[in-house]
Amino acid sequence: MKSFSKYIILLAAVLLTGAASAQSVRDLRFNEILIKNVDNFDDEYGRHVPWIEVFNTAYNSVNMAGCFITDDTTGYADGRKKGGNIPEHWYRIPKTDIHTNMPQRSYLVFYLDAQPLYGTFHVNFDPRTSKTNYIALISADGKDLIDIMYYPKQELMDSVVSYGYEKDGITEDKAVFMEQFTPGCSNEVKMTVSKQERLKRDDPYGIGLAIISMSVVFTALVLIYLMLKLFGYSSKKIAQRNAKKSEIESGAKSSLAAAEVKEDEEDQLTGEQIAAITMALHLHFNSMHDEESEVITIDMPSAHYSPWAQKELAMKKTPVLRRK
Repeated sequence: MKSFSKYIILLAAVLLTGAASAQSVRDLRFNEILIKNVDNFDDEYGRHVPWIEVFNTAYNSVNMAGCFITDDTTGYADGRKKGGNIPEHWYRIPKTDIHTNMPQRSYLVFYLDAQPLYGTFHVNFDPRTSKTNYIALISADGKDLIDIMYYPKQELMDSVVSYGYEKDGITEDKAVFMEQFTPGCSNEVKMTVSKQERLKRDDPYGIGLAIISMSVVFTALVLIYLMLKLFGYSSKKIAQRNAKKSEIESGAKSSLAAAEVKEDEEDQLTGEQIAAITMALHLHFNSMHDEESEVITIDMPSAHYSPWAQKELAMKKTPVLRRK
């Protein structure tokens, strides 16, 4: 299991290394160069000097700090050998400037004025005095030629035009004289025409515009009519349905109220019934019973005398002792 994990980690490291090398300084390309700069593009000091544009073809940022730019590759072969020295006449791009880190698909301009003390992007050679007709970009270790751009030196020195590729970074195509200067931006310049100008060109008398406008208006009116027709019919049907439903509900409520009234009338007593009940209650509470005085009376007839209630008869006589 541990061996398998090691293989996975090793494979991931190889893939990451390959991806890193696939999008690195090797993706940088020279894109456009201008030698006779009369009033086109000036540097930070306001000077009009030759310049060359570098394009990052990668879809990630690439830092070109430490790489070399030169118009003389003499010593390149010796520098590639083991222990070989990098030629001193090459211009090394400083590593202290954050602007050398190029974002994806971005552009960077170097000034070819042989004044490296002016800043990071001022190289140490001038194509106007150079003996060669090319500019090379070499890797930081001095062993890889990243890109080289050949240009027609005499034609560029005699005319105020730039030289580059019609499509950014596509160095396989032949470089051409550019119709417009595009330092720091895409070479693929597309002329845009406003809608008013295009309409004026295609329809100078406005006939087509009138036809289109009337067609739009009538189409909108037809659509509005159809919508009103459809939704109006639907609204009418809905109103009729609601009215019928309300009528049914009202009828049901009326029938229910009538039934309740009839039931109430059936539950009520007539006058004769009330009189009979009243009379029965009166007789029950007033005529059928004597008033109880809670006194017991005994009526004894005079013809039959009973001495049982006389106390003297209830007592025994005192016995008398007689002497003989």
